[in-house]
Amino acid sequence: MSIDNFEEMLDEAMPVRKGLSIGERVDAQVISIGKEYVFFDLGTRAEGLVPRAEFETEDGELRVKEGDTVSVVLAAMRDGVFMCAVRAGQRTLERDDDKSEMWAQLEMAAETGLPVEGVVKAVNKGGVEVDVMGLRGFCPVSQIERGFCADPSVHLNHAYTFRVTRCEPNARNLVLSRRALLEAEEKERAALAWQSLRVGDVRNGVVASLQPYGAFVRFDDLEGLLHVSEISYQRIQHPDEVLAVGQSIAVQVKTLDADKQKIGLSLKSLSPDPWDAFVAHTAAGAVLEGTVTRLASFGAFVAVSDEVEGLVHISQLRVGQHVSHPREVVSVGAKVSVRVLEIDDAQRRISLSMVDVDKEEEAAIVSQFRETKSSVSMGTFGDLLKGVSGKQPRKNKS
Repeated sequence: MSIDNFEEMLDEAMPVRKGLSIGERVDAQVISIGKEYVFFDLGTRAEGLVPRAEFETEDGELRVKEGDTVSVVLAAMRDGVFMCAVRAGQRTLERDDDKSEMWAQLEMAAETGLPVEGVVKAVNKGGVEVDVMGLRGFCPVSQIERGFCADPSVHLNHAYTFRVTRCEPNARNLVLSRRALLEAEEKERAALAWQSLRVGDVRNGVVASLQPYGAFVRFDDLEGLLHVSEISYQRIQHPDEVLAVGQSIAVQVKTLDADKQKIGLSLKSLSPDPWDAFVAHTAAGAVLEGTVTRLASFGAFVAVSDEVEGLVHISQLRVGQHVSHPREVVSVGAKVSVRVLEIDDAQRRISLSMVDVDKEEEAAIVSQFRETKSSVSMGTFGDLLKGVSGKQPRKNKS
């Protein structure tokens, strides 16, 4: 038997009602009654479920039995079944006008949280007018979008799903919210996205906001923090040096805190670490060209490679002369020649010197530096030079 023939037989055995949509009211037959839900045949392959409590009296007696036909409203689709609702208490309203049933349905929607369909017809002070089943409703401008709505007129003639937040038939007062549903849907999608998220995952996102300590990035209805230290291998003071709000970027999930619902992200982890390349091609004693990036009381930081910095200690700035502050010798942006004294791979630190020494003295000086760097007082680089070679330090050519 072919698959097509099997599907035809299935359709004959279980005819499918076409065009069912959320918010629609249908007549359904009770097929079974469980401890928590009453199950209905909606004329589709998907069954309908209504909380049993909606059919119980105050004494706990059940008001329906298998085989009964009940009018239900389709509230939502969950795991292949329709979640439905009925009007609490099955109250019957008798009104003189022909719209009483519509108001009754809207009252039920307000009580149960069922969504209703409406079309935006006009913009007025403070919000928009919405046509719901021929009745006039009002949606405040703060409730038409998830965020701030700068121009409500963009929603004119659009059909949306709304939640009824207030329904007063006698006063013909119908207040709606689209934002409530959008936020609920986003929350549900975020919960599903969180369940599938793993450390190491790479996601495409958009920069939502910038703070001095990092950038918040939205992706898959979630939001994570891209700390300033995880933006670039190069030291930056503020995220706006690299990023802009609205910018699309790829980020990697670095940490997950399910209890606090916090996500830590990294941008730099998606690029090769320049430190690894530097260490692979540079050894102690090498002379490099660099640029002074920062000055501190204890020395000058020099960029010796893309996104790799080393420190020239204040004692390594000038031979035989006391230096009170690095600015007496160098300035930020200055091009300088430096010699690598030590590369600490574990701590990711590079010790540099701007002292001019003869090439043949290089190995001995580097060796002596390593032996004495842990001492309480190393003295000046000139003292170290004299101790190794017995020569007097030369004056700085500058």
